[in-house]
Amino acid sequence: MSNSQPTRLPGIAEQDEEIIDLRQIVQVVVNYRWPIIGFTLAVTLIVILVVFSITSVYQATTVLQIEQEQAKVLSIEEVYGIEGSDSYLNTQFEVLKSRGVLEKVVDKLGLMNNPEFNDRLNNAPWYVGLLDWKVWLGLQEPEGEVDESSVRRDVINALNKKVSIEPVRKTQVVKIHAQSENPKLAAAIANAVAGAYIEAYMEAKLSLTLSATDWMQGRMNELSDKLRIAEQSLQNYRDSEDLVDLEGVLTISSDELKALTKSLVALRRKLAVSEGIYQQIQNGGIKNSHDSLKAVLNHPLIKDLKTEEAKSQRLVQELSRRYGPKHPKMIAARSDLESLENNIDSQIGNIVEGVERDYELDKANERSLEAAVAEAKVNVQAINRKQFRLRALEREVQTNKDLYDAFFKRIQETSATSDLQTANARIVDQAYAPQHPIKPKKKLIVVVAGLMGLLFSCGVAFLLEMLNNTIRTTSDVEEKLNLPVLGVLPKMTDKKLDGQIHSLFTNKEQHGFGEAIRTIRTGINLSAMDQEHKLFAITSTAPGEGKSSIASNMALALGQLGKTLLIDCDLRRPVLGKNFAIKGGSAGLANLLLGSASVDEAVHKVDGIDVIPCGLIPPNPQELLASERYGMLLKQLKEHYDYVLLDCPPVQNVSDVLMISRHCDGLIYVVEAGRMQVNAIQVAVGRLLQARTPVTGAVLNKINPLQKDAYGYTQGYYDHNGYNSGIV
Repeated sequence: MSNSQPTRLPGIAEQDEEIIDLRQIVQVVVNYRWPIIGFTLAVTLIVILVVFSITSVYQATTVLQIEQEQAKVLSIEEVYGIEGSDSYLNTQFEVLKSRGVLEKVVDKLGLMNNPEFNDRLNNAPWYVGLLDWKVWLGLQEPEGEVDESSVRRDVINALNKKVSIEPVRKTQVVKIHAQSENPKLAAAIANAVAGAYIEAYMEAKLSLTLSATDWMQGRMNELSDKLRIAEQSLQNYRDSEDLVDLEGVLTISSDELKALTKSLVALRRKLAVSEGIYQQIQNGGIKNSHDSLKAVLNHPLIKDLKTEEAKSQRLVQELSRRYGPKHPKMIAARSDLESLENNIDSQIGNIVEGVERDYELDKANERSLEAAVAEAKVNVQAINRKQFRLRALEREVQTNKDLYDAFFKRIQETSATSDLQTANARIVDQAYAPQHPIKPKKKLIVVVAGLMGLLFSCGVAFLLEMLNNTIRTTSDVEEKLNLPVLGVLPKMTDKKLDGQIHSLFTNKEQHGFGEAIRTIRTGINLSAMDQEHKLFAITSTAPGEGKSSIASNMALALGQLGKTLLIDCDLRRPVLGKNFAIKGGSAGLANLLLGSASVDEAVHKVDGIDVIPCGLIPPNPQELLASERYGMLLKQLKEHYDYVLLDCPPVQNVSDVLMISRHCDGLIYVVEAGRMQVNAIQVAVGRLLQARTPVTGAVLNKINPLQKDAYGYTQGYYDHNGYNSGIV
């Protein structure tokens, strides 16, 4: 026996493995195609039944425009200090779904009586009580009276779940979506929400206006009292101070003060001159020397007299040069000169006395004017104080009057236009009853469910394939069992052939099966070309893997090449006698080993071959197979036959095959594809190898006809239209 494997180039090996892996993936799907298709169809059918039993939900949409800057009939916002902000639209979006707005919709559409929104109107399913664990344990509390407020709350919450707000970015437009099982009701809800929002805004504005009116009315009363008190204080002050025309009095006093001040200034300038002359006079000594005073000399009268005196002196000097002292002209001239000098002295005295009198008079006038100016200042200051107080009282009266007039005007406007309010929103597009439901997307759900079922079933198939640790392909036999593959046999799916499996090789219609048996036959002959191989044992891991059928068909195939004997060595569960319709009770192997029959009596000729059935089933088959008589029998039969095939018991159940294989030239191990676990087969083969059994190779039985083996060929190549007789 040779276990050598053909040598492959690394590159080609890698390419083959990649191709095989891809083909294996496809092959898994092909192998499990019917479970996959069945599961997918079942899931799809169930989903179709469930989906079409679900109530459809319709969605209607109302488009609403919210004005952030509204037209103001009244500037009432100034009273409260309300101004627009960046969060205005976000605030209005929240107001759209507020309980106040939704409550108006509930009342307007009568949703309290709608079972879609009021679950209490729906009858509970019959299985609800069965699933309630409190009922099982007797812990269910008695139902109390239904509170209308709680029912209203639940209805509003249900409506809130079915209404959604979708702002349109970078605009003042918002979409109001409403969902319902009734398309007309969905449209009605969407329109009602928009209308309720506008109505709520109008009511809020009206309430704000009325509140502002009440507040201003209260302020009006306070301002009226303040204005009355301020006016009374002003009038009392005027009466107490006896004021009639304070502006005219203040003007007269101011003019008088200015005139007195001007007179005092002029008098003081004159007094300064008089005081200077007076001081010169006082500092000049005797009155005769007053003629030297500058103030006296500057007097006009003195200047005239001095001029006359000078003329008289020049005349006296001129006459003295002409006449003597006693000349009448000289005497007259001197007399005039003396008269002038006396007059000058007399006038100087008068001037000096007048200067003194003027000085004293000016001093007296100065004191009088100073007193008058001081008194005038006191009067002006008193009038200023009165004017300041009067103006303060007048300002207070005017301020209170302005406030009173402003509030009076505002309250008149508010009262006149209290019923005129502008809405901050308008409906752009009203909602209409939709024609198609928004959910469930029945077609999409069915398609997705089908795809999910397909993917899930494929995943399960691949999982089962990964968990499947059985021998399914010839490559599994070579790699996991390290045995050469003598051939593969397809699984027969035709129930009519169940009674003909043991002789299917002779059926000319089953060309593929017959060619597979010939391939195994050729493999056996080629494996023993250099030595004599006549005696072959055929076994398997467990019963039912088809070893007896393969042994029968192999005997029929070898019978075409030489004299062949088929022996039923399974003394526990024999089947060859039944398969070849050998009469029950006929002599067989057990009779030969017990010595109760001869070889001629035990051999039966069937379809061109000799068959030795089991015969009488012995109580101790293992002792018979281990006896020397059994070995001598096989040695004798080998001399009379070209091929001897032994149908042995399975290796896993009993150890009979270990006794039988000692006398064999080779052993054919039958493996049913996809049945036994690899470790079980490896243990069975290991037992044979430990017993020094000459294992010729393995036959892979009951393989799927469409399955690709390790060499890439389908087992369908044994068909009549194109079979291949090469070694597998």
